Amino acid sequence: MASQNFGVDILENAKSVDRYIAKGKFVKVKKKSRGYRLQTLQYSRPYLVKKARTTLENMANKFATQTKSFFVVSSVTRTLEDQCRLRKVNSNASLGISSHNYGNSFDISYVRFDHVLKVNTKLEKELEKVLESYKNLGRIFYIKEKQQSCYHVTVRRY
Repeated sequence: MASQNFGVDILENAKSVDRYIAKGKFVKVKKKSRGYRLQTLQYSRPYLVKKARTTLENMANKFATQTKSFFVVSSVTRTLEDQCRLRKVNSNASLGISSHNYGNSFDISYVRFDHVLKVNTKLEKELEKVLESYKNLGRIFYIKEKQQSCYHVTVRRY
């Protein structure tokens, strides 16, 4: 599994996240950066492994350069406890282990650009072009989740 290649054990609770922060393995995801905004998080924590944050920032920068817009990141790192809470309100959330539980996955909304909740086919296609280019370089895996209107992105160790 691509998520386990970063030397992070499954995150069971907040303390396990804190340990990786203290070790310098996890870095904070900024609320606002060129090309993206971080949605207020209810079921995840604003931390990623360094390579995942760098990849997110680079993808967002490329998207902003091409569109003069920004996308919204809707979910980041989750513990098993977070995953269990989310499962109660979102049947799309994985039962048990998710790649979000390792600090190298995030979700990008494809119906919210520039803080406007509305289908924007042009910006969605531009976002998908960025995702495809990173996938073709072997840097990410991604899937389009229909129920949650987001792209689930997992950063690979490359």
